[in-house]
Amino acid sequence: MAVTEVRKLHPLKGNQRAASDPARHVWLSASAGTGKTQVLAARVWRLLLGGTDPGAILCLTFTKAGAAEMSARITGKLAEWVRADAAAVFHDLEALGEKSGPEQVAYARTLFAKVLDAPGGGLRIQTIHSFCQTLLSAFPVEAGLVPGFRPLDGREEAMLAREALAEMLVDAEREGRMGLIDSVGALSLRLGEGQAEAFLRRCAGAGEALAAVPSGIQPFLRRALDLPSGDIAEELERCCADDAFDCAGLRNVVAANRGWGTATGIAAAEAIGAWLGGTAKDRVAALDALALVFRTKTGDPRKVSAKLIAAEPDYEGLAERIG
Repeated sequence: MAVTEVRKLHPLKGNQRAASDPARHVWLSASAGTGKTQVLAARVWRLLLGGTDPGAILCLTFTKAGAAEMSARITGKLAEWVRADAAAVFHDLEALGEKSGPEQVAYARTLFAKVLDAPGGGLRIQTIHSFCQTLLSAFPVEAGLVPGFRPLDGREEAMLAREALAEMLVDAEREGRMGLIDSVGALSLRLGEGQAEAFLRRCAGAGEALAAVPSGIQPFLRRALDLPSGDIAEELERCCADDAFDCAGLRNVVAANRGWGTATGIAAAEAIGAWLGGTAKDRVAALDALALVFRTKTGDPRKVSAKLIAAEPDYEGLAERIG
């Protein structure tokens, strides 16, 4: 019989061995890279070595990737034991803290076949969502569901979310709730259509949490976000006034761009000039246009020409402070 090269298991020590002991009820908490998967896999191997029916074992994970990794690690080692030499199997059993005599080695070689013969063709290693779906499918009436139901896929979920959002906006327009429409529009301008939709879907998924927010939380949020306690619009106008905004810096930027002389420079100078020429209220409305002088539509800083820096050595600093 050909011998398969086996990656030997690292011996379990201390808490690792205790956590993998099937006789114990264990709550395992560990950070990334500390061997959680190895310990959990060892617990399954020890269950199987102890005679537990593979069909009686259920492993639940948060992600599909986690389930796939667990399945591959557990069944891969069982497959190795089938063809590995006795010394390699003996080493692995010793590492797990199990009996390692000839009979146990021989029994370990049979586990791969036992797992394949289990209902479903292997161990049940699933995500929590997949397990719940299986459970609900088995008892739909008891769960208050229509027999034969199926979960929505991602595309269907997104389509229904868009339909719900469209209906909400149509209802708001018909009922004259323009504040809602303006808020959604502002969110779209700030985040972009796709990101705004994703944000609203996350909010919809947290309905209970949002409903539980106390009505008097606004002052706490304002303090946490360092926002003024008064009217936001009035505060923005105050911040855009000549005595509060770095208007002198903006004028230096205008001069640098005019000196640069390119179409881009002239356009930037005119945009800043228009902003400076407006009232405080006009300036608030044109803040986005001012920001585009210094940043792209995606929010990234614009590249600064060497000629602009030559005309105004602090140009990059001004752009960072103002933009």
